[in-house]
Amino acid sequence: MTEKTATQNCLNCKRSENEIPLVTLRYSEKPMFICSHCLPMLIHHPETLIGKFEGAENIPPAEHHD
Repeated sequence: MTEKTATQNCLNCKRSENEIPLVTLRYSEKPMFICSHCLPMLIHHPETLIGKFEGAENIPPAEHHD
């Protein structure tokens, strides 16, 4: 008998792993998933994810070097 696992969704746009590639993250000892389109937001504008997961307000944006 095979065990079926729950489909995972992007923490931001909610698209499923059947629609778009997801990257697995761990934050505060919890697994999370973000899609390849929303990943740049996490890196450059994490403030846009406030309210999407606990602790997002504590993540600083990446430094930009010109």
